[in-house]
Amino acid sequence: MTSRERCLRAIKLERPDRMPVIPQAHIWTLYYYGSTSEACMENGSLYAELQLKGWRDFEWDGMFVATDSVALAHSLGAPVEVADTGVVPASGGLLENIQAAADLKFPDPRDTRLNEWIEATRVLVREAGDSALIIARADQGPFSLSCQLCGMQQFMTEIGYGGHHEDIHALLRLSTEYVWSFAKLLLEAGAHVVSIGDALASGSLISPATFQEYAFPYQQEVARRVHKHGGKLSIHICGQTSTVMNRLAETGTDVVEFDAPTDFREAWKLSHERVCLLGNVDTSDVMAFGTPEMVVTECRKRIDIVKPDGGFILSSGCALSPNTPAENIRAMVDAAKEFGVY
Repeated sequence: MTSRERCLRAIKLERPDRMPVIPQAHIWTLYYYGSTSEACMENGSLYAELQLKGWRDFEWDGMFVATDSVALAHSLGAPVEVADTGVVPASGGLLENIQAAADLKFPDPRDTRLNEWIEATRVLVREAGDSALIIARADQGPFSLSCQLCGMQQFMTEIGYGGHHEDIHALLRLSTEYVWSFAKLLLEAGAHVVSIGDALASGSLISPATFQEYAFPYQQEVARRVHKHGGKLSIHICGQTSTVMNRLAETGTDVVEFDAPTDFREAWKLSHERVCLLGNVDTSDVMAFGTPEMVVTECRKRIDIVKPDGGFILSSGCALSPNTPAENIRAMVDAAKEFGVY
């Protein structure tokens, strides 16, 4: 069974030959092989080359396409900063106020730096698509993109106190259209799965009621369009997601990528036989600062909860930081191979 077949079986909630493993090492890989997020966000061929090196050297089952988590907002003119660990949002946003969203001009993603992600996807599919699962990030989900365009403080204040209900939804609809325009191009480039990161819709930041009104319907719309186009969707949300896990499963997404603050057993109980889970070993205490033995222990906890069922891809809870020891990533892959066999 190839890695791609293994992952697709898990996504279908079936049992493969062994548990698939895809550490979220897409940013880590760039630095490990001597490059940076900043360099690769403008060079899709280089990005793909380094991902292929990581895949061949570490033998994980799939690859993500994403150089950072601000690409959509940045392509529209939102400010970003370059940090030691990658490209991150700058304080503030692009829009002076929520009403200014009506004047936003949304370009063809191919005319922006997003085209490098499309090119990277195309290369990875050509070079490894028969063997490995290619998950291309369509970057932010609609809620997070809207938040980055407004600035987090302004957007959250509008939701809580602003009273501009229809203006908020108008921006979310525009963001959904832009997310989809990019996701569609990634699917057409051959991605097996497209992923959206809606980190700011986390239960750590918003209430279940806010999620239901402002995040859920737009995630659901992205899922509907991806499926209509013949693709598969994964939704990534950082932080605590126990309070919204039921609703995430109801968006229609094929995969939920969830973070370490969410209890694994609880997440499995809520989502089992409804949606494939990907996660959720702690990226900091375990992966970055732990030992290989700690990594194996945490991986085995998850494997033992899931087996004998399918529907799970072992991974980190979020993108691995550049300071993560290579031996810890090897330990995760080895744990899946040794203990994840069905």
